[in-house]
Amino acid sequence: MMNKGETMTAATQEQTMPAAAGHLGTGLPRAGTHAELAPRRAFQDVVADARVGARSRIGVTVHNDFADAEISWRAFEADATALGFQNFDWLKAWFVQVGSAEGVEPAIALVSLDGVPVMHAAFGIERRYGLRCLTWLGGKFVDYKAPMLAPDFEERVPRDQFMAIWNKLLAALPAHDFIALENQPSHIGYVPNPFASLDGDAAADDGYVFDLPDTYDGFVQSFRAETRRADRSKLRKLEALGRLEFRIAQTQDEARRMTADILDRKAAQLRAQGIASIFEDAGYRAAYIALAALPPKRQILQVAQLMLDGEFLSGSIAQIRNGHTTLMVHTYEQEYARLSPGRLHLLKLIETSISAGHSIYDLSVGAAPYKDSFCNTPMALTNFVISTKPWGLAAASAERTRLGLKRRVKSSDRMMGWLRKARLYFRGE
Repeated sequence: MMNKGETMTAATQEQTMPAAAGHLGTGLPRAGTHAELAPRRAFQDVVADARVGARSRIGVTVHNDFADAEISWRAFEADATALGFQNFDWLKAWFVQVGSAEGVEPAIALVSLDGVPVMHAAFGIERRYGLRCLTWLGGKFVDYKAPMLAPDFEERVPRDQFMAIWNKLLAALPAHDFIALENQPSHIGYVPNPFASLDGDAAADDGYVFDLPDTYDGFVQSFRAETRRADRSKLRKLEALGRLEFRIAQTQDEARRMTADILDRKAAQLRAQGIASIFEDAGYRAAYIALAALPPKRQILQVAQLMLDGEFLSGSIAQIRNGHTTLMVHTYEQEYARLSPGRLHLLKLIETSISAGHSIYDLSVGAAPYKDSFCNTPMALTNFVISTKPWGLAAASAERTRLGLKRRVKSSDRMMGWLRKARLYFRGE
C-alpha cells in the first residue's frame, strides 16, 4: 500500500464497488463474455446492497518493473493465500533469466479495497501473432497461473463482486489487444480462484493435488494391500543391492549442485522420449539454480536425491510454500525401473512433508499413471482467451484453436504416440 507523498512509477486508479452483504459460499459462477464483463445481478442482491448502504473503493496500482514492485509484493506474499509460483523470488528468477530476453513487459497489479490490499496479480504483456497479449508472468516456469489473495479475500470480495475488480484491472493495465490467461487452477490451496470464474475453456492438463493426513501410516493405509506389499518388496530388493540414502540438500552449495545434476538427467530422460523441455534451455536452467542458491530464510526449493552406494538412483525438485508442497521435477535411473525407485523416492518425499506438518501435496500438472494412484480427483485448470480490440479477434481465435488442439492431442494416447515419434524423427533419432 502506498504511503501519502510516496512517488511510484505506476498507474493508480480507484472506483467503488458494492460492499458485501454477506459471504456467499465457495462456489464460483461462470462469467459472461468480455463485452458483458459486469454480470447481471439478481434483484434481491441489488436490494441487499442498497440496504447495506456502504460502498468499498477499489484501488489498483500497476508496476512495470520488478524493483518498483518488490516492497509491496514481498509484504503481501508474507501472509497471502498463494502458490509458490507467484512468489517474488520465483518470478524474478524467471524474468531475469528468461522473460526479459523474450521482451515480456511486467504489469504487476496490487488491488486494494478501501486502502487495504486484497489481491496481487503478476501480469505481463508479450508479443503473440505480432500483437500485444496480456498474460500471467512466468511462462513455462509456472505450472499454475493465478493471483495471490489476502487471507480474508473470500469475506471481503464475495463471488458476485469479483467482476468489478476484473473490470477495474482491465482499465488500469497497459494497453493490450487480446488476453490469454492459461493454466488457471480452480483453487489456490483451499480457496476458490476468482479467475477460474471467467468464461474460459478447459486446459490441456489437470493438476494432481491431494490432502495429506496427520500421519504417514495413515497415508500408507490408503493404498490397497497388494500395493503396500509391492512397495515393501521393491524396497527390500533395492536395499539388498547396496546402501540406500535419501538426502535433502541442506546447504546452498549442495542445493545448486544437486539441482544442476537433476535438471541434466531430467532433460536427457525427456530427450530419449522425443520430448523437448525447458530443462535443456540455459535460461530456465539458470533460473532453477538461482532459486536453489537463495539464502535459507527465503529458500523455496526442496532438492532431494535417493542414492545407492553413493550413486544416483532418483532425484526431485519440489517447491514448498506454507505447508503446500509441489513436485515439479522428478527423474530416476532407468536401469532400476523395475524396482520403482521413483515411486519409493516420492513416498519418502511425502513422508517428509507429513512429518513437517504440511497439509497439501501437489504432483503438478500433466497426466501420468503414477499420479492416479495418489490423487483420485484431479483439479481442473482453465484457459481464458478473448480479444479486447477488434484487431485482436483473429489472434484470440488462433490462440484458442492452438490451446484446443493441444488439449485434444494430450487427451489421446494414440495422438501423443504419433507426436513423440514425429519429434524423434525430426531430431534425427
